[in-house]
Amino acid sequence: MRFALPVLLCALLAGCGSKPAADIDQRSRIMTAASDLEQVKAADISVLFVGNSHTHFNDLTDTVAAMIRHRRPGKTVLVGGVMCGFLEHAADDPLCRAEIETRPWKHVVLQAQQISESGKFVYSQAEGIELASTARGRGATVHFYAEWGLRGKPGDGPRTEAIYQEMAKASGTTVAPVGRAWDLALAEKPDLPLYAPDGNHQTDVGAFLTAAVLFAAVTGDDPLTLAEFDYPKADPATRQLLLAAASKAVGGGNR
Repeated sequence: MRFALPVLLCALLAGCGSKPAADIDQRSRIMTAASDLEQVKAADISVLFVGNSHTHFNDLTDTVAAMIRHRRPGKTVLVGGVMCGFLEHAADDPLCRAEIETRPWKHVVLQAQQISESGKFVYSQAEGIELASTARGRGATVHFYAEWGLRGKPGDGPRTEAIYQEMAKASGTTVAPVGRAWDLALAEKPDLPLYAPDGNHQTDVGAFLTAAVLFAAVTGDDPLTLAEFDYPKADPATRQLLLAAASKAVGGGNR
């Protein structure tokens, strides 16, 4: 998937030519050292997020955690995040490998499969499949996070999800259909401000929709159960529309 990383991280990745979007919130719970083993063991619900800017901008991981806490009051929720350019980089990252191989994360969310924008090239899926298989072998429930398509490029979202579905099938894992939820929401209201100005990243409103789908993947709950979840960055009517789209994308009560 196409991406833009913060300038410092971009300089560390060979071949990264994208410029970071200036208006994107770059705060995130990104790990720079190994997680606390005892904290991971003790958490009732623990989620490791591996991905690029589509995962680690706009406070996405913290929003997923807040949604889980909203629906699981009294439970301890721990999230961690490893930044990568693509999953092929994550597979070679010592920190990522250590988290997956030595920490008992209950859920692992994998995003950032490299996908050709033109559709003319095929990139290796082996690294992402191997990471998913390893995490699953360690006892984690693994979810591939299938991103939305580029703005103005019909069919890009379904093509992206199809690739992640192939990887999930090969590793015995599941797919969180984020792009499908975006397509459903935009079909209902085309002027929804889901995209950042670059037509690639998400806004805070888009992040709410993405988080609702990831929340459903982790908890198994219908996103509509988040009707009372407070998210000031989107008005109540917009939140309800987005939750309905997320619910439809994941199958709602049929999950």
